[in-house]
Amino acid sequence: MQPYALNRIPIEILRARVAGEIRAAILRGDLPPGSRVKQEDLAGKLGVSREPVRQALLLLQREGLVQAKPNRGALVAPLDRQLISDVYGLREAVETTVVAMLARRPDFDIEPSRAIIDRGRAAAQKRDLPALIDLDMSFHIGLYEASGNRVIVDLLRAQWTHMRRLMSTVLDPESYRESIWDEHEAIVTAIKARKVVPASALVGRHVREAKRFMLGFLDLRT
Repeated sequence: MQPYALNRIPIEILRARVAGEIRAAILRGDLPPGSRVKQEDLAGKLGVSREPVRQALLLLQREGLVQAKPNRGALVAPLDRQLISDVYGLREAVETTVVAMLARRPDFDIEPSRAIIDRGRAAAQKRDLPALIDLDMSFHIGLYEASGNRVIVDLLRAQWTHMRRLMSTVLDPESYRESIWDEHEAIVTAIKARKVVPASALVGRHVREAKRFMLGFLDLRT
């Protein structure tokens, strides 16, 4: 986290920036699940007063990333197995619908997805886990955005916060499933070919396999 030079930044903007710094630290694993979050320490690192830190932590609490504990202050929320399972269930329900929708549209542009897949394969060869996580997230969000449904985009983009934190916490470069890029390739190829049922089935299987794999790693860590 980098300190701000803060003389005239409005409090709303400052709160959002501080929340973004803390959120990023949680998603990277710099602030691990269950760790205590001390307002004074964060304020010192960011070069701000405690008030924007306090407000930022309230915002992150609403997002489910931080918990307030009596007599213990704020803690980074533990990874909740049931929540993660529920998020995957939501993803399967929505993504199968999104993919079926895209497969019915002759104007679906496959090139942005293909570009992400190419970058994902390159990151897999380099064992660049942060890039792999970012690109995996970008691939799926790209499909949501291609649907043109803003409610779907906003709903599932928010849920990927939990997915990203899980992946950063339980995976290492050796455990990342490189086969996901073959699965991504198969999904967009089926969409482009306008194969509605196969495309929907492929993304459903992809999400279920990711759920099984990630919950298995989470269970080993807890």
